[in-house]
Amino acid sequence: MALVSLPIAIFLGEYYAILPFFWTALASLAAGQGLYRLFRHAKASRLPHALVAVALSWGLIPFFGAIPLVLIASHLADVTLPSMTMLNFQEPWNALFEAFSGFTSTGLSMALRSSDLPRSIQWWRSFMEWIGGVGVIVLMVSILEPSTDAYQLYYAEGRQKRIGLTVQETVRKIWWIYLLFTVVSVVWLRLVGMPWWDALNHGMTGISTGGFAITDNSIGSYSPQIQLAVIPIMIAGAISFPIHYQLIRQRKLSALWQDTQHRALWILLALGVVLLVLEDYWFRGQIQWIDSIFQWASALGTCGFSTTNLRLWSPTTKLLLTFGMICGGASGSTVGGLKLTRVVSLFKGILWRFQRITLKPHQMMRYVLDGEVIKENEANRRIESAAVLAILWLGSIAIGVVVLVHIVTPQYSLSDIIFETASALGSVGLSSGITHPNLPWLGKLTLIVLMWMGRLEIIPVLLLLSWPLGGVGKMIGRKIRRM
Repeated sequence: MALVSLPIAIFLGEYYAILPFFWTALASLAAGQGLYRLFRHAKASRLPHALVAVALSWGLIPFFGAIPLVLIASHLADVTLPSMTMLNFQEPWNALFEAFSGFTSTGLSMALRSSDLPRSIQWWRSFMEWIGGVGVIVLMVSILEPSTDAYQLYYAEGRQKRIGLTVQETVRKIWWIYLLFTVVSVVWLRLVGMPWWDALNHGMTGISTGGFAITDNSIGSYSPQIQLAVIPIMIAGAISFPIHYQLIRQRKLSALWQDTQHRALWILLALGVVLLVLEDYWFRGQIQWIDSIFQWASALGTCGFSTTNLRLWSPTTKLLLTFGMICGGASGSTVGGLKLTRVVSLFKGILWRFQRITLKPHQMMRYVLDGEVIKENEANRRIESAAVLAILWLGSIAIGVVVLVHIVTPQYSLSDIIFETASALGSVGLSSGITHPNLPWLGKLTLIVLMWMGRLEIIPVLLLLSWPLGGVGKMIGRKIRRM
């Protein structure tokens, strides 16, 4: 990524960015080669090892992503009088936060005014989100032959469905689809009036459902025509890659609503817009169709673009958007959140529970999902999996809220804190204003951990964090048995 960014910096005439990108490439190469040589004789891994490796990778890579931000900010501070936006990135916490937000395709930003950033930094932020939207492990599997089982890594990064015979073939098809939709998004935004540089960056961060912008007011800086044009890009990012594959190769338009999670996507998109419009009319006495449609698509698609100052919206509206951010889009896409396949499983579990209660003695229970009858143990497994992750999600949000309540200033309400926490965990990027360079380091760390956990669906990170504790526990257990 850093080497690819070198020609960009040269083309833009920002030669001071060459050395920072070079040092980033050298540092990541040295670390990668060192780890490879240190562990090249390791035994075959199992799924827990793959989960830990993926969590550790996502936890370490943003540290390299922060290097250009710190070095470029420090250089500009020595030779010119840069804006406060750029000066803030001399603080490692701010640079690390931006890198975590980028690679997890979240979009929460420490940039006070994105338009004040050098273009090389604007590109680097967009590039991090674009890579993070599909996943750094998916990128690695597509170009290398990993020693760890490829499917274990693919699964550990939160993906399951294949669109090829092998995992390598699947991820390469995913990247071709992703590239195609990125090019289409960039050209589409240029056609509706966005300048080329803006179209390139927002096309990348839109299709990746990232949300970084290069303007001060996100997409609110553009005309209503451009705002409406961004909505289908965000929705496209929330549709799973297997469905995109059917649309491209099989010309199968019905694929967009043939499974329950995509039908749920369209239902929630329509229902959420109606509720937001009604709530906005109740709170302000006016109807703002474009803002309501845009913000709901951004929340449910976990993109993070905005057209208005969300801090001025009512607490009920923020809680509605929070619900959308928690749900997220379709599984197998670039979105964060709980994913609609699990939301559907939980909803089906509630329906099946009531059906079992109302069964007559001579009747048999049928479990139907996506038009297919599944066995009871399979139905229970899906519900259990969705319920466990939902509980972990709500628990993580609760912990994040408790921490932030003790850190943020009293000007932010509880609905603001819940909103910001859900945005970080859901890899969304919509903000109530809490994310700011002046946020204490503990608040930044809390949001960083939430972004990291949310991007990997919590379990790999929890497994990594519990790994040392498990080793200590085993050591203590052995000593106790010896006694």
